[in-house]
Amino acid sequence: MMESIHLCPNCLNAFDEDPPLNPTLVSSDILESNEPPPDSQIPLLRDFITKGLTRMDSFNAKIRLLQSSLDRLLEEKNELEIEIEKHRASLSPLRRMPPEILSLMFAFALPPFQPDAEPAPWTVSAVCARWRATTLSQPVFWTFVDLNGPFTNRYRLETQLERSGDLPLNVKYSSSKSSTYKDMNLAKIICPHARRWEVITMFGPQILYSQFRAGIQAQLALLRELNIEMVHWHSSGGNDIPSLDMFSDAPLLQGVVANKTLWQFPLAMELPWSQLLRFGGSNTWEGHLHALHSATNLVDCTLEIQGMSGLPPTPIILPHLLRLSLSNPAFLGCLETPALLELYCGYASPVLSFIRRRSCKLKSLVLHSGPAYDDGTDLACIVNVVPTITKLALLFYFPANFFLGFCSLALAPALECFSFIGDMQHHFIEAIEQRWYSGRLKSVKVECSHSRVLAPEICDRIALLQAQGQEFVVFPSSNALCEDIIPSRFTIKSH
Repeated sequence: MMESIHLCPNCLNAFDEDPPLNPTLVSSDILESNEPPPDSQIPLLRDFITKGLTRMDSFNAKIRLLQSSLDRLLEEKNELEIEIEKHRASLSPLRRMPPEILSLMFAFALPPFQPDAEPAPWTVSAVCARWRATTLSQPVFWTFVDLNGPFTNRYRLETQLERSGDLPLNVKYSSSKSSTYKDMNLAKIICPHARRWEVITMFGPQILYSQFRAGIQAQLALLRELNIEMVHWHSSGGNDIPSLDMFSDAPLLQGVVANKTLWQFPLAMELPWSQLLRFGGSNTWEGHLHALHSATNLVDCTLEIQGMSGLPPTPIILPHLLRLSLSNPAFLGCLETPALLELYCGYASPVLSFIRRRSCKLKSLVLHSGPAYDDGTDLACIVNVVPTITKLALLFYFPANFFLGFCSLALAPALECFSFIGDMQHHFIEAIEQRWYSGRLKSVKVECSHSRVLAPEICDRIALLQAQGQEFVVFPSSNALCEDIIPSRFTIKSH
């Protein structure tokens, strides 16, 4: 029978009523050596072992009793912790937050704020009953449809389309060289909802667009943004460049990107050009000219130009164009842009001709080297013709003597931001200091690879400018500098 244990009510210390075991009378020489015991001590040894085992049984019984009490206390403690957390969670501000605020928070976990968060409405709705009710009550959470998402299947797509109600959809779809059976099934489900498409992003072979054409043509009443990347094969002469006409009757379409990434595949498109505000794409020289004749309302334009042809008899007037990016600066001879504020193109003589023949009010000029690079172009002359420039970026190695004139505030007197690729020598720092102390220059961004070591004096002068408040940033590569200077929508991928 298990022994009883007397515990102190304050410290729970156990009082042992059994007397301690008396020390053995056996000599320590026997206990602590390998010598055999004499016959007279054998009974003493056996007596101690018997009493010790009895005492050990008593200890084990008490330990089991105490362990049982400890286990019970730990169980009660864990249960109490759970209850405390439940009560603490009940006081969480998130629980008392109005559904409208909660919905706004959920929205930031979804595209366009989180472009890769396609499963978000599904995961958020699975957290708890309240969150599920909130997400199901907001059709806007279900309007981004990624047909290639890792969790997209027929059931999910149909469920998502139902939960999105009648709201406009943002549809993303890409396909490999040959569409799978799953791809075609999903396409058949989404195409009847083309009347709700507001944004389309598609990537795939030419056959993909042929498969979509019949299902969406004349149905794109809400389409505003279109991003197309189409792989096709054409001859070097360009006579077999495909033309897409499935988006020509979209009455609200304002922004189009066509093979800007796949720039090596020029693509012609029949679009409602007169209503477009933003366009970026790859086409032949003649193809772009044909399209721009009707695109008189463009505000932003990025052109990847394949090949080269002659200039039109009179320049194409784009009266509202504010920002222009070109892969071939010679194309500037085809355009008249009285409102232009930003120009991104290669450093070549057509740039000077373009600026000289118009009343230029450019605010930003970004020049990079390219296939039309002309060593004879007078860079200082280009900058001098546009006194309104506040942002100048020279993304190529240019003559060092440019800085001799750059020290003078008469050249680009309004300049606030200057970026370039090249060596930071004494004449460069002198020009920067002159414009910092006496001009409007606030920001300098330069490329300096790890292989080029700056002189200690140059480093000290840069550190002083930074300490005085100038933004002076050194980039480790030209790519890093270009990514910082050129907005992604104006990037020329072919360069």
